[in-house]
Amino acid sequence: MNKKIFRAANIQKALANIKEEMGADAMILSTRKIPRKPLDPYAKDMFEVEAGIKAKDAADGKNTVKKDDELFESLKGDISEIRDMISIAGFGSGIQNVLCNNFESVGVLASFLRAGVSERLAISLIEKAGQSLDSNLEPAERIQSLKKNVMVHCLKRLSVKDFFNRNNYSGVPHVAAFVGPTGVGKTTTIAKLAALLSLKRKMKVGLISIDNYRIGAFEQLKAYAAIMGLLCVPAFSAQDLSCALERMKSMDVVLIDTAGHSHFDKVKIDEILQLIKSDFGISVHLTLSVTAESINMKEAASAFSVFNPDTYVFTKIDETKRCGKILDQVNDLNLPVSLITNGQKVPEDLIVPDKQALLRVILGKEPKGEV
Repeated sequence: MNKKIFRAANIQKALANIKEEMGADAMILSTRKIPRKPLDPYAKDMFEVEAGIKAKDAADGKNTVKKDDELFESLKGDISEIRDMISIAGFGSGIQNVLCNNFESVGVLASFLRAGVSERLAISLIEKAGQSLDSNLEPAERIQSLKKNVMVHCLKRLSVKDFFNRNNYSGVPHVAAFVGPTGVGKTTTIAKLAALLSLKRKMKVGLISIDNYRIGAFEQLKAYAAIMGLLCVPAFSAQDLSCALERMKSMDVVLIDTAGHSHFDKVKIDEILQLIKSDFGISVHLTLSVTAESINMKEAASAFSVFNPDTYVFTKIDETKRCGKILDQVNDLNLPVSLITNGQKVPEDLIVPDKQALLRVILGKEPKGEV
């Protein structure tokens, strides 16, 4: 293999020089950052990239050619991904540093960034995964080992809980309220869950709406309930809610639809909080749409954390390819995920994920789980 070292002010420039001189078939063999000389006030950091290209007439015979071919095939996809990453996200200083230490991480890093995982979290996961890598492994083996380690670290950060699949021996129903910003799909999610519990799991389900802000909110939930033959009542005060729960004391599960409010409207959020936290033993499920910007999702979760939610519900995963923000959100507010929704159809587009299914969603792959 013919090898050459390229130096440039940044990795993008080095890659461009490699492509221009050695062609698209060049393989990246190693990278390192060269600190600027402390005594030179005009000096800048430099990046050194070693690249190689398979010799056309290898003297070592067919075995060498075969080995180089296999190595090239294992790296070709990752070389392509770094070009994608440059065009999509660019390189921050943190990304350049992690690539210098673990260049084989480029494919994983590109996948994370395209999926919507934050640069900060992606780098953290890759750095932790790279700490246990065997430095004696061949490049192709290091890539596979790194990918495996990263997935293990991701799974450790995720937790799921099928909150509604349990025997109820208490003699009182399990009461669950869904809270979250306006427009995240709480009512539709409740309808899907009610269908799953009543039709598939054969549980007795009641529905309550305490949404007196959105026009037609109760009528929408009542329409779903009528189709499924379920009891559905409104409750707009603590006394109303107490009476509604008394009517539904023979149920296995009671699902409460709350009004959606801006996460900046603390007065309205407090009204809901005072109502559902009035000693009724209600579990709370924070419902967030993955179509929201990461900062808006984080701010909403922070505002609704006053409810001390028991689980996350993530909706509208079918409307974006960037579901990686789920990983950031779970990392910020450590709660299990109970449900995800992937469409408008009731009851089909509801998934009770396991950890592997949730990770597939985060990485932009087809979700799998109980429907």
